[in-house]
Amino acid sequence: MRISKKAALPVVFTVGILLFASTALADIVSKSGYDTLKDGLKQSAASCSEKFNNFTLDYSFVIKYNGEIISSQNDVKKFDRLNGATEDSSRSLSPDGKVSDSYYYTDKNTWINGTDIGTGNEAYYYTEYTQERQMDVFDNPFKQDEAEDVEKIVDAVVGSLKDHVVVQENADGSKALSGSLSEVQIPALVNAVASLQVKQAFSGQNSYSARIPVLTQDIYVKQIEGSATVNSDGLLDYILATVILSGKDAQEQAHEITMETLVKLTDINETVVQKPDLSGKKVKRTTERNSAGPQISNPEKFIGTFKNDIIIEQDGKFVKIGERILQIAHVESANIAGKYSEEYKEGFETYAQNALTFTFDATTSNQAKSDAMFEFRDNDGLNRSGSIYLDEANAKVYFNLNMSNGPYDSVFSPVLE
Repeated sequence: MRISKKAALPVVFTVGILLFASTALADIVSKSGYDTLKDGLKQSAASCSEKFNNFTLDYSFVIKYNGEIISSQNDVKKFDRLNGATEDSSRSLSPDGKVSDSYYYTDKNTWINGTDIGTGNEAYYYTEYTQERQMDVFDNPFKQDEAEDVEKIVDAVVGSLKDHVVVQENADGSKALSGSLSEVQIPALVNAVASLQVKQAFSGQNSYSARIPVLTQDIYVKQIEGSATVNSDGLLDYILATVILSGKDAQEQAHEITMETLVKLTDINETVVQKPDLSGKKVKRTTERNSAGPQISNPEKFIGTFKNDIIIEQDGKFVKIGERILQIAHVESANIAGKYSEEYKEGFETYAQNALTFTFDATTSNQAKSDAMFEFRDNDGLNRSGSIYLDEANAKVYFNLNMSNGPYDSVFSPVLE
């Protein structure tokens, strides 16, 4: 799942906040409480990726300065694991006061991205895939390669913090975890990480600088408050965390920034992910293969000669010593065939001794017709492999050779005259 540049900052802070919250809860609850929290996170993640038919995650993030909301984001993500479909509606408030809404929907055959939602200029980019995709709508983060190491780091940070236990067991079998840490209880490692994040996030190089003073010194976590509920099935219903950061600007004036995040897991096996009705909407449609660009509508236009220059640096200048020539003779649904050769100018006979020439008959990997693999023999008689990609949008051909033979430019342009 890709993270947009706009969403990167909230995500970074959320990860940090959850780390702090875990630390805080570990400090305020007993060992069993800490284990309960971790077990709830792991069981919820495993159930979302392997057990639940469908579910909803509601995520909110807020940054406040002097009690005023500077920026916020709310995402409601719906997952249909059985049918491989997801739906995401989000609203964000940027530091410049702009409110924006976004939307996307995806299933095994479709990807829809809505832009400028609610502005009157909304448009939808509708991509239909030629082959059904394998969709894992939710990846279990605890099954990632680095998960075990991250857990060890968190456990190490928790260390000897064992005070202020607040664990409430409810009559329905659920458990409520809550508590807080003051600045004197915050581990030095957490403060070091917080200081680094704050300096990067509020560096004066982004829109936050117009609303929040640039903190340059004495940055630390002043307070952490957290709460969570683990239901009778051992699942984490929600987790709420509040972090207050303190620091000074260049004039040694002290400031406080508050960050709040809330994550809720709801509507388990009751969530409905529905493909939107775009009737009457502004829609731009494309057809795309699974992962590598649009299907070429008229591949025959690539039949012809493509070239690029062979260039070296000589006496402090770039010098053209020859050309790489790619002749595409045949393009069909199953293969791309042609000839590759190199020609050198007079005076560069030394290079011409290793000039490469071979024919290729490449097999396409799918119905897109634009991407194909081939094998050839180099000048030493060794079997080599390569790939060819037809870039319709830019009228280019990418011809890659899996061999180490000095500088090589894989981008070829058509010879039109």
